[in-house]
Amino acid sequence: MRRVAALLLGLSMTVASLTACGRGGDLVIGVRVGYPGLVLRLPGGEYTGFDVAVAQYVARELGYRDGQISYTGDLDRADIVVGASGGRDTAGPYLVTSSDILVRAGDLTISRPKDLRRKRVCGTRADTAPLVGRLGTAWKAAFLAEANVPAACAPLLAKGRIDAIVADAPVLVGLDTQYPGRFRLCGASIAVHRYGIDARSEGAREEIDAALRRMFDDGAWNRAVIRHLGVLAARYTAPPALGMT
Repeated sequence: MRRVAALLLGLSMTVASLTACGRGGDLVIGVRVGYPGLVLRLPGGEYTGFDVAVAQYVARELGYRDGQISYTGDLDRADIVVGASGGRDTAGPYLVTSSDILVRAGDLTISRPKDLRRKRVCGTRADTAPLVGRLGTAWKAAFLAEANVPAACAPLLAKGRIDAIVADAPVLVGLDTQYPGRFRLCGASIAVHRYGIDARSEGAREEIDAALRRMFDDGAWNRAVIRHLGVLAARYTAPPALGMT
């Protein structure tokens, strides 16, 4: 794919980095499947969520039609990846958020990270690393259930097999909408995370940053927050500053 792009004479490297990439002129976007609120695969195979809304806007700004855009959970196959946490060629951030705690609605014994000391917790290794740092490896061995993706924790919480889920707040809100009235978001901030787009090259990163800036300026970012992140809209009233991934 990149060898073909390099052969397109007459184009600058910045333009070639994205407008010539993909399969047959298409753009393959890597997404994090299993992170509701950010990425949700619908029964018909389509994808929705805040990350998808950002990716779609950026792709259109780069000149791709909807029929040329596809999504994959295999990040190695992707031309760009949304939800990246940083790196030299990562554009953005398009969202700065924090990890939080989700519990059953009637459980009032948990409101802060220290309340999890004797509780059964589920989360990915990355999401629960700050808790392990606070509570120790003995707590990890006795109380932590590691999952590949946050979505795997929700049935365990609903059935009472665990007491809490730790993940980024937008993901927990996405899980909450799948179990209406069953869960409660604690509103605790455990660790800060920045979401960007892995552009694979410096030239592509500059193009994507420009597209994100337009999304911030024309109100599309705010509309995506309201539509996909719901109750968190009051937290994310303004886009983040670019260049801080």
